[in-house]
Amino acid sequence: MKCRRCALPAKARSSRTFPYIELSLPLSIMLMPTYENLRARIAEDRPSVRIASGPSGPTGNPRFYKFFWQVFSLESPLEGDEFLQHAPRMCNAQLDAEIERLLGRGMSCMVYGLRRPRNDPANPWALGSAKWRGVAFAPSWDDDIDPVVAGGHK
Repeated sequence: MKCRRCALPAKARSSRTFPYIELSLPLSIMLMPTYENLRARIAEDRPSVRIASGPSGPTGNPRFYKFFWQVFSLESPLEGDEFLQHAPRMCNAQLDAEIERLLGRGMSCMVYGLRRPRNDPANPWALGSAKWRGVAFAPSWDDDIDPVVAGGHK
């Protein structure tokens, strides 16, 4: 399968923000977090990190958006929809630490990303408009207690 943007085979692309991450599918297709899917996409001799859904790394203005991540590995107690609904969501610093831990143990994983707009009146959108009704906002940059990582994101 080829990437529509760069015409390279999807598995040959990598994330600019997280160079150790390989993109196994176009990002518009979500790979369900199952042990079967993980085993089918990992090399026994080389642990890897695969983006299975969502952004390939934090992008854009860090004051406008916050990125949350879920990491699925063979250690995960949940899979499928239960994983997506109940697995802990990590900030960027927690993601980096978890990936480092798993790779250090020789384990592969799949990463699921989610971008949330920040609840900050200084942002360029009208928070009271109908577009934002029902949207779960991340804390404003100033209220966010997570550490800053590469690229200026928390």
